[in-house]
Amino acid sequence: MKNTILFDLDGTLLDTLTDLASSVNYALNKVGLPPKGNKEIASFLGDGYKALMQKACGGDLEKAEQSLAHFTGYYAEHLQDHTAPYDGVVEAVKTLFLKGRKMAIVSNKGDEAVKVLCKKFFAPYITEYFGVTETMPKKPAPDMLNAAMKALKSAKDDCVMVGDGEADIQMAHGAGIDIINVTWGFRTEEFLRSHGGKIFLRSTEELKDL
Repeated sequence: MKNTILFDLDGTLLDTLTDLASSVNYALNKVGLPPKGNKEIASFLGDGYKALMQKACGGDLEKAEQSLAHFTGYYAEHLQDHTAPYDGVVEAVKTLFLKGRKMAIVSNKGDEAVKVLCKKFFAPYITEYFGVTETMPKKPAPDMLNAAMKALKSAKDDCVMVGDGEADIQMAHGAGIDIINVTWGFRTEEFLRSHGGKIFLRSTEELKDL
């Protein structure tokens, strides 16, 4: 039996879209670009801050570079304004903890933001979490997944990844572990299937039974 669950954060455990979107639009305004809608911004998420702003700036690398500092500064101040766990997530995580499951979070957010949000919402049930740093590359590189498995002292065969994006699928495949995709996040089931997704959770209630 697999006893270790490695979770993505944004779009899987936490609904972070409103705070991310307001931060993106603040940064776009600072560099003279028009705002984007939340649905469009959601389609940009999952590949880290730099890629997010490149997509938001329509591929204009100069504007993207200028806007990135505005985004990161504003988001650091506002990442808790509206962000919250999806309904049922905390209860599911608690249930898994009480069942003896080992858990960690691996995210393409900046590491400091990951620490703030995970400590607020998921302590004491999840205490191992990893975000992007200068020495920890973003998904789909398997580094943070490998770091999480090492921290939990779990073998690959004992692990399953749970995420809502294509980077999660690619990282899990690259690390040689199974992945389950959730459909309540930033990608549709159709999109995930087209990127290799095969097993799906369609409600947070199903998380309890992992």
